[in-house]
Amino acid sequence: MVHLPSIYDLWSGSVPVVVQSLAVAVLLVLVLAALVRLGLRDDDGIIPSERLTLRNVLEILLGGLGTLGRDVMGPDWSRYMPVVGTLGFFILVSNLMGLVPGLGGPTSFIEINLGWALIAFLVSEAVGFKQHGLGYFKHFNPGPWWIAILLVPVELFSHLVRIVSLTIRLTANMFADHTLVGIFLSFPVIQLFVPWAIMGLGLFVAFVQAFIFTFLTMIYIGLALEEAH
Repeated sequence: MVHLPSIYDLWSGSVPVVVQSLAVAVLLVLVLAALVRLGLRDDDGIIPSERLTLRNVLEILLGGLGTLGRDVMGPDWSRYMPVVGTLGFFILVSNLMGLVPGLGGPTSFIEINLGWALIAFLVSEAVGFKQHGLGYFKHFNPGPWWIAILLVPVELFSHLVRIVSLTIRLTANMFADHTLVGIFLSFPVIQLFVPWAIMGLGLFVAFVQAFIFTFLTMIYIGLALEEAH
């Protein structure tokens, strides 16, 4: 895929742009996590600040995800929230990076999104096998054994298509959003007025796409935990 010029082009001869953007995203996530961890030292981390801080924002986001996770994944939701929350936060940071002119985020690259989709898929399948053992194969043939020749290919395809769905949805939406912002910023006069509306829309899309990816991951884990009927 063709991407707009960015600061990564300065080192693109030795290090691929996709690797550079991923490294920056990892660094940002670690820095934000460290800042929140330092904020927990005040009052033993029990009493939050009265001001709007990074910790307060993340607590609101994670609190909402926790409530949603309990409804979707069941009573053992907390066991899976570390991987689901980390995945969602990482994607959100990567999406927001794409709104910074000249920076760009990893979610503009299909290779990165495919990797996250594979993680979501493998985690959900691993949860299913851990929960049910070999009985998880009943999810692929919930009917009589003699109809397996029809149901197994269909169920297997429905599981594998999750990877494609997660990858294409995130890549298409974020690449289009980032490209649109870059195009409007390239016009001398228009860039003083129109981009503000586009940036607001881009901010909304960044949060929505991170939420959708996280929510679908929760759904896949919840489906894996259910008993086959």
